[in-house]
Amino acid sequence: RHLEAHPKYRIHPIFKWFREWCNDEFRHGEAFALLMRTDPKLTSGLNKLWIRFFLVAVYATMSVRDHARPAFHKALNIDIDEYGHEVFRKTNVISRQVFPLELDIDHPKWAKGLKRMRHVFERADAAAARGGVEGAVSKAYWMARAGTAFLGLYLLPTKKNTPPVSSRLEPAY
Repeated sequence: RHLEAHPKYRIHPIFKWFREWCNDEFRHGEAFALLMRTDPKLTSGLNKLWIRFFLVAVYATMSVRDHARPAFHKALNIDIDEYGHEVFRKTNVISRQVFPLELDIDHPKWAKGLKRMRHVFERADAAAARGGVEGAVSKAYWMARAGTAFLGLYLLPTKKNTPPVSSRLEPAY
């Protein structure tokens, strides 16, 4: 929507088809959601832990990768933090239609945890760039720290919800 409203920031022709791409991705998610809803066991019991893991992994990965490309977001005239939070918010709305829980992206420790993840990945990348045994050991240390940062995000309280009865999901775009 930002690029539709500000076409001067379309730095590549692919952005002319971004809406169609997003809608196509949404349809894949909708098919996945329908499959998940066919068997309530998939969204209950211990599977809730896997759902939580999946959501945290997706959100944390997006945050780390987006912040690793500041020049790209600057070229699009997009604030990475605002954009990320909006994507998380819309993803919560969509995932709420299938999953019995959603991440509390407004929890005071959520943004701090994402910032910590970004910090440790920057350090791990710097260690890998140094190379050698020292770089490998340092990278392993920072990857362990990334694991603890991820665990901190994973253990934050979630919000409980009940998927709607409707079989039609609402697109985020």
